[in-house]
Amino acid sequence: MLVLTGELDVVSAPELAQCLNEALAEGHARVTLDLSELEFVDSAGVSVLIKGKQDAESNGRTLVLRHPTEQVHRVFALVGLADWLSD
Repeated sequence: MLVLTGELDVVSAPELAQCLNEALAEGHARVTLDLSELEFVDSAGVSVLIKGKQDAESNGRTLVLRHPTEQVHRVFALVGLADWLSD
């Protein structure tokens, strides 16, 4: 499980992309991201999460996004991806 804290934006998104790539390359069947401490996410952050989920699924794996904050939930609802979030 990876715990995301602070802001997921154009500055931090590449680091998350690298972490997700490494986790998926290690062959984990399920990678869980805890979003309970994520205060902000912008389009760059959402893009990394979308790509991570697509990459996981194309390799028979699962990327789970858990415990979103209100702000994160709002952003995902706006882009039509709220169903990707779980408590």
